[in-house]
Amino acid sequence: MSISIKEINTEELGHCVIVSNERLQIVVTIDYGPRIVSVTKYGLPNLIYNERDTEFNRCRGHKIRLTVERPSKNVYFDNSAVIYSPLEDGVKFVQTVLEPMQLDLSMDIMLGDDSENLMIVHSVINKSKEAVKLSIYTETPFLHDGFIFIPQSNVSETDRPDRIITLWNGTKWTDERLFIGDKYISVRGNEDFPKLKIGTNNTAGQCVYINGSNSFVKHYIHNRTALYPFSHCSTYITAHKNFLSMQTASPFYIIDPMEIARHIENWSFPKISEPCGFNDEKSIEKFTEML
Repeated sequence: MSISIKEINTEELGHCVIVSNERLQIVVTIDYGPRIVSVTKYGLPNLIYNERDTEFNRCRGHKIRLTVERPSKNVYFDNSAVIYSPLEDGVKFVQTVLEPMQLDLSMDIMLGDDSENLMIVHSVINKSKEAVKLSIYTETPFLHDGFIFIPQSNVSETDRPDRIITLWNGTKWTDERLFIGDKYISVRGNEDFPKLKIGTNNTAGQCVYINGSNSFVKHYIHNRTALYPFSHCSTYITAHKNFLSMQTASPFYIIDPMEIARHIENWSFPKISEPCGFNDEKSIEKFTEML
């Protein structure tokens, strides 16, 4: 078994690279991005939402974003062409020198010859002459006819707060797409409702998207002693009109010239043997016990 790297050109997605082994196939845009627009475990559907964003005329997909300390530079649109090169166990995708901050952003997709799981390494290299303070975060959109859940934090052994929940402007506690249980928080899709966004300090570092009998699981490391953006939250869930979005963030880093900061996610795609309900914590807990 070996890793295959193949460049293709499609009318909808433009030039892309297909990275695959005998178990997984990943499609990444290179005209802009890099954006992961498809991940399929052979015989299973792609759960990533990759319809075109009409505002920027770009297909959606998993992408890197930055939260920079200076608000005027918080937005990063990955509109430049991408350079890619093979690695021992995957492929490196680089968008070079992000203006005006002089940053290189890269996404390493690591899968191995026979792996059913992925490691995605998101990196920022500071090529400016000054230190920069930023947080790396990722955004992964999913089909709206499913739901995302995350475990609630429960780490404090003293009489102190151990859970943070933040709601973005316009989000309502009473929204029927939002479920806050004793152990989990869930958000489901509904294309007839306006935007909903919620954040939390996800100390378990686990996020799960469920769609029928298929799932998409992320793991990352939450540093309990570090400072995170947006009221110290490391996970955000957004229900848009047409899709759901899962975001995870790194702590704030101070990156000196020519230094690198990284945010790593591990992805897996387990099948679901029994139904998992949006607001059924017993079924959610039973599923998480298998991870």
